[in-house]
Amino acid sequence: MDGVLVDSESIHEKAQNIVCRQYELNVPKSVSPIFKGWTEKRVYEYIAENFGTGPATVEELIKAKHATYADLVDELQMVPGALRLLQFVHSSGLPLGLVTSATKADQERAFANFDLSPYFSSVVTVEDVTRPKPDSQPFLRGATQLGVSATECLVIEDSTYGILGALRAGCHVFGISTTFSSQTLQEAGAHAVYNSMEDIELQLKAVLTATA
Repeated sequence: MDGVLVDSESIHEKAQNIVCRQYELNVPKSVSPIFKGWTEKRVYEYIAENFGTGPATVEELIKAKHATYADLVDELQMVPGALRLLQFVHSSGLPLGLVTSATKADQERAFANFDLSPYFSSVVTVEDVTRPKPDSQPFLRGATQLGVSATECLVIEDSTYGILGALRAGCHVFGISTTFSSQTLQEAGAHAVYNSMEDIELQLKAVLTATA
């Protein structure tokens, strides 16, 4: 979802910076890029281990981050071309599933903002699994909910953790370079990497036309 459907990375970073100032945590902004694709729990456990948590606990910091992000949700924008791709795939009769490291609350806010629920037959959030990305469990669960084998699934991912998890599940993986560079996504093992959702839409149209 984040970085594939919605352009939320800058908002997550803004919310994190607000929380760090609020709790007087000295976390350099230069560290933020490594958090891309991580769960909130892993982010704040890393912060706790490397920079401390001040007067707060990890759980309190996570709660504060969720609340701050919710206050900023109106700043969310969709990734260019993402809605049109959803509409195309949906109209083609192919089932769509979402597998995200976001919380259920954040997923529901994004879906409500852009009316995305009608496009998806399955949703898996970080709260639905015990082993998040880069483990294969989220993708295997998503495939099961769609009623197909993971090997029949095409995954679109913007993060190295997402690509690794999808590959471990046996999925075919397209990388989209909205968050990480094309080279980084290629090195993570994506079967193909695209610079825009429009490019992915053209590729899918070509494949569906060839197999019709």
